[in-house]
Amino acid sequence: MSRPRQKNKGLTNSRIYPKGKRYYLYASESLINPEDGKAKKWHSLCPIKDGETEARRLAQIILDHNHRKGDEGDFPQAFRKYMGSVIAKRDSEKPTEPARVKIHETGNKQLLNYSTVIESGFHEFNVREVMPVDVADFLDQWEGRRMAEVYHSRLSDFFRWACRKGYRNDNPVREVSIEKVKRRMRYITDEEYHAIRDGLLFGKDGRINSSGQIVQCYVDLCYLLYQRTTEIRLLKWRDISEHGILFMPTKTEKSSGARVFVPMTPQVWQVLQNAKRAWPLNKYPSIAQSEYVICNKRGEPYTAHGIGTAWERGCKRAGVSNATLKDLRAKAMTDAKAIGYSLKQISIGAAHTDEAMTEAYIKLRETPVSEVQLQLPKEKKKAKTKETSA
Repeated sequence: MSRPRQKNKGLTNSRIYPKGKRYYLYASESLINPEDGKAKKWHSLCPIKDGETEARRLAQIILDHNHRKGDEGDFPQAFRKYMGSVIAKRDSEKPTEPARVKIHETGNKQLLNYSTVIESGFHEFNVREVMPVDVADFLDQWEGRRMAEVYHSRLSDFFRWACRKGYRNDNPVREVSIEKVKRRMRYITDEEYHAIRDGLLFGKDGRINSSGQIVQCYVDLCYLLYQRTTEIRLLKWRDISEHGILFMPTKTEKSSGARVFVPMTPQVWQVLQNAKRAWPLNKYPSIAQSEYVICNKRGEPYTAHGIGTAWERGCKRAGVSNATLKDLRAKAMTDAKAIGYSLKQISIGAAHTDEAMTEAYIKLRETPVSEVQLQLPKEKKKAKTKETSA
């Protein structure tokens, strides 16, 4: 079997490659760069630290500059109009809390990134001409991966919009099925859990990390409360009382609007006290007590990237592989069922709209134990025969 390619791994559905510290666009035929007017195959885009979205934007400028008039169908223009309505609707519901504004803006950037990929893939099409086979050819680039589901969903929503606007009378995406992404089955064992916690607290040099204790509290709350990691990361002291914690999950606030009240327990209370001590006021006298339970030294909530990086380092120090923060929630639900809680009880605590969702979480991580014990088949005794003399 051939070895996986390690060099020149580019961005998905593009000819953008990292070289050194920059992203470059490669073209099989020379393209004119509008910035310097030179025709070349390799075009420097931006530093890698500027991110994939910026690289795609700059690459699209070069590609648009080199498209001949008449090459473009009406698909890109229609899709941009559709995306404009999607972003406008999202922005009308934009949160006011700074931490959640960041999440909102990141979501917008992701949508625009997906939009660029789709526009590029259907650049020469008219909306009414797109057939199921064209959709299938596009989606097959991500066969068996989550991005296939993302693009399938976005295209289907676009063509529903196109039908309402009179661009066409049917939705070609309906005729195209995609391979389901293999569900994650990882279960973090108790031993791995404690090893990772220790890895969060101590660095390679054996000294205590300044953020180690607060990240330990974050991990403990993710498990004990088994809410989505975003809800724990943005948990505020005002949402906590001596009786429990009220959660209004961000993911469901615009759909089911599910809320859940989690009763206070001695262990949860202890972790909350540990979180207070992990960020002592006397260490940062110029900063008032943060409104967030899990926060950095400036009193701000950790970003998803920041807390994720701390987790990855903890796993590496612990020698634990293929474990994500989201696996903590699955572990909590699996453990809850193992000690006797019903699916209904666990589902309510997880703010799931139905028990089937909870069951899917747990079944993938449970190892069924067979109660059937068999014995080897009994051998039928052979009848003895009299010996005959010769």
